[in-house]
Amino acid sequence: MFALADKDCNGYLSFREFLDVIVIFMKGSPEEKSRLMFNMHDISGDGFLSKEEFSRLLRSFIEISSSCLDKSQAEQAIQAMLGAAGFDNKDRITWEDFHFLLRDHEKELQFAQLNVKGMEMQSKKKLSRNNRVSFITTDKNISQTKGEDQSAYSALGPEGLRKRMGRKAGFSPAVYVKPKRERYNRSRVQQRVQQFKRFVENYRRHIVCFSILYGITAGVTLERCYHYGLQAASTGIPETTAVGIIVSRGSAAAVSFLFPYMLLTVCRNLITLGRETILNHYIPFDAAIDLHRWMAMAAIILTVIHSLGHVVNVYILSVSNLSILACLFPKVFANDGFELPKKWSWWFFETVPGLTGVLLLLILALMYVFASQYFRHISFRGFWVTHYLYVLLYVLTVIHGSYGLIQEPRFYIYLIPPALLFLLDKLISLNRKKVEIPVVKAEILPSDVISLEFKRPQGFVYRSGQWVRVACLALGTDEYHPFTLTSAPHEETLSLHIRAVGPWTNKLRESYTPESLEQPEVYPKLYLDGPFGEGHQEWTNFEVSVLVGAGIGVTPFASILKDLVFKSSVKFKIQCKKVYFIWVTRTQKQFEWVSDIIREVEEMDAQELVSVHIYITQLAEKFDLRTTMLYVCERHFQKVCNRSLFTGLRSITHFGRPPFLSFFSSLQEVHPEVGKIGVFSCGPPSLSKNVDKACQQMNKRDQARFIHHYENF
Repeated sequence: MFALADKDCNGYLSFREFLDVIVIFMKGSPEEKSRLMFNMHDISGDGFLSKEEFSRLLRSFIEISSSCLDKSQAEQAIQAMLGAAGFDNKDRITWEDFHFLLRDHEKELQFAQLNVKGMEMQSKKKLSRNNRVSFITTDKNISQTKGEDQSAYSALGPEGLRKRMGRKAGFSPAVYVKPKRERYNRSRVQQRVQQFKRFVENYRRHIVCFSILYGITAGVTLERCYHYGLQAASTGIPETTAVGIIVSRGSAAAVSFLFPYMLLTVCRNLITLGRETILNHYIPFDAAIDLHRWMAMAAIILTVIHSLGHVVNVYILSVSNLSILACLFPKVFANDGFELPKKWSWWFFETVPGLTGVLLLLILALMYVFASQYFRHISFRGFWVTHYLYVLLYVLTVIHGSYGLIQEPRFYIYLIPPALLFLLDKLISLNRKKVEIPVVKAEILPSDVISLEFKRPQGFVYRSGQWVRVACLALGTDEYHPFTLTSAPHEETLSLHIRAVGPWTNKLRESYTPESLEQPEVYPKLYLDGPFGEGHQEWTNFEVSVLVGAGIGVTPFASILKDLVFKSSVKFKIQCKKVYFIWVTRTQKQFEWVSDIIREVEEMDAQELVSVHIYITQLAEKFDLRTTMLYVCERHFQKVCNRSLFTGLRSITHFGRPPFLSFFSSLQEVHPEVGKIGVFSCGPPSLSKNVDKACQQMNKRDQARFIHHYENF
């Protein structure tokens, strides 16, 4: 690069020489950029590339891709690519030949530039403006057989434009299918209205359940406030503290309802059973944990309000000599010398309601802090231990209200029904947790992932996409951790792929040393609880499903893909007709075990039900010259060998991050007859947010409705 910029060959770059090269990168035409790429490899500077120099160029990009090919396979691939480009009979390659090789990638060259701050947003806007068409037909062997089945795949991002395996020069790809829906030019207000309508359609169960829940909470609160506000005189409560009593009793009623019914949101076994019944049409079981968080936050806020109400009461009772207190609180002053007023510390620390109230606040504070995402990540053990304080929480709550200073206890009325269901759920889990399960196979995989295959317990029935909780007493703790099953329901054994990201998972991975891997009989045994249902198992309810996984978040989709292909091979009738799997990974080496599963799916998928797209984010999101040449080599390799240079799969490999909005727009073009499309994502929260944002944008249109199910870890 220095030699190219140093035109006068004096060993220095003037500003003009430097600027000339930068201008080509940032504003150059496709021809100028391809000539620069050509000159970078024309070491001799004679205006020609020998076949050996061109082979070296291709070989260098195969090495950059960390290809799974060995040296002989790479050489065969290079010779095949030279032949496909028409260079096999040429001793020297000119720039015109080189540019002809890039004829299908003019836009990629146009967008190729240096990653300079300030230019990124401009290029993204230009990119989204010029790349609207994303699904095109692909005939894998169009040069040989015209009547074979065609499969549509998406051109996600700039690298997907005019993408074809086996494409001939001059062939113009046809759109897979013309949209049959009439397109509307909607105003911004109409788009907002349409988005709101789709939001209500997608979340009507959530809206109804949340409305009922908080409606009951508001109802019991207002009933107590009304009672003590209008009937305070008949209760004998002094007017000086009426406001404090109204606030404290109203919030206490709401807390008495929220705390017990919060237990139902963690009854995993009952939730899993409920998914298989008609209740799933009315209750959003997917939102159980979200509902648990919202109820917990509301309960904590109301607890603080309740405490503030009592602070007002205690202050008034501490500064006022009210002889009526002995009549109001006979249980408190029964054996007292009636020395009034009492100090505030006496009310808080020397009475049973006051002391239990202080302890309840401390317990809630501990549970809230260790339930935060930050503390759960650094110390799951802390979250596990502090959340088991819920037993003490309910005991203290019963004691706190049992004195009945103002009214008779009512907490048990709310507590008994959900507590019985919660106890039933715990008994179901305890019955399973007693069984030790031997691991039959363990394997250490790249990226700190361990693969465990263990015996399937008798009577263990599950659906693809479900998860289990696993404990290992050999690690010195009985805490259970959730992991999604990567095995399919038809397989005889169960399998998990666990990434070491915390103290427990690191200990688990370290327990399987290279020495112990050779001795299956000494593998630490597991304790299993489950299976439990979640939103991903509903992929069968849609004709078209989109699965988006990033990192270790691909685990539920490994099970789903194997299950889909197996069911189609045995002619099992399912509603799902097409599945698009988008796998986002930093490098293809990061989760190689997923490649093995995809390869297995490709071999079994005779009906082409699954379309797989792999996104490698290690390279720049924006096309620079290196990325462009990687893309060109990848596409030529796919054309010649019908598989990816990076992964060895038939799946499409892309560079950068997937533009979900373009992809979802393409789905409407390819499947215009489908009214609902299921979107399932699993991975970091940022991934789910991007997917959800794209779904919301698509739901502004009067076309297919995108329903998003997600799981974050």
